[in-house]
Amino acid sequence: MLKREFWRITLDTNPDFCNLNCIMCEDHSPYGDDRSTRKLQGRLRPIMDQRLLESVVREAAALGVREIIPSTMGEPLLYPYFERFLDLCKELGLSLNLTTNGTFPHPDTKQNVEYWARRIVPLASDVKISWNGASEEVHQQIMLGASLDKHIDHAKRFIAVRNELAQKNYCSTTLQTTFMRSNLSELPAMVKLAIELGFDRVKGHQLWTHFKELEPQSLRNDTASAEEWNRIVHECKDIAEKFKLQSGKTLQLDNFFELDLDHLDDIAPGGECPFLNREMWIDPTGRFNVCCAPDQQRKSLGDFGNLKTQSLAEIIDGAEYANLVENYQTKALCKSCNMRRPPKLDR
Repeated sequence: MLKREFWRITLDTNPDFCNLNCIMCEDHSPYGDDRSTRKLQGRLRPIMDQRLLESVVREAAALGVREIIPSTMGEPLLYPYFERFLDLCKELGLSLNLTTNGTFPHPDTKQNVEYWARRIVPLASDVKISWNGASEEVHQQIMLGASLDKHIDHAKRFIAVRNELAQKNYCSTTLQTTFMRSNLSELPAMVKLAIELGFDRVKGHQLWTHFKELEPQSLRNDTASAEEWNRIVHECKDIAEKFKLQSGKTLQLDNFFELDLDHLDDIAPGGECPFLNREMWIDPTGRFNVCCAPDQQRKSLGDFGNLKTQSLAEIIDGAEYANLVENYQTKALCKSCNMRRPPKLDR
């Protein structure tokens, strides 16, 4: 039996519900199938019901999980039981780690940012705002339905509340992006913007090419793209060192590491899985997932069970999960995973 080292769980509460259509999103991209097609094919997932939410959160807390993430696919603030999610975090002493698309949807459209900030900040370890350009044109081309001006306004307002409440609980804020050709040249300006707005961190990931239309966007397609990425990495790090945050600290840059030009098919040769035996994912039907890989692809790693018929402890202590932890490096999906990091980098 594995020695449990789990510290975080993600609940995919509402992956098929979002108010934007980002091109890199596996569920809401304009390059993917529309909702009616996915429904006919049986791929449209429901909203996680409140009873399942309650039971999973309570069991995870009892197992020693310290941090919880609401849906990272779809917009979590659109989950009808999100307020209950927050109440459970407060009751059980769980830290909230939130990724939002930056629109802060709420019925009261004039006070949406402040309302959510005052609910979220006291409970959160980190809030990530998805952001994919320093110019209106690029930002809108990647995040269809978004507005850069509104993103900037919302970030300013959210961070103002974060600063106001910082003495009670410091909630770090992260500008989160996807690294791709469309926004590569704008990354230095995005780093500068993050510093100006008061973000603590810029975090990104190399593009998952869910659709053939996205394949030209990958920075791992050819040496020239990878070399330009490596140059941009150094430029961004220089900016972060030169322009300090108002606190005097240096903006943190996560996953800004050079690509190995001789191994572009492997983002991190020798890099370990950052998730197995550390994090858990539960889909809205209760299915246990092992990582954040695209849903249809991660199914290839096995069927580990469902929280409607099994407990978390039974699944993570099971033979099938232990076998994956031991042998994941033989799996094609794991070999190609872009979430691993080079061994020399600290986690």
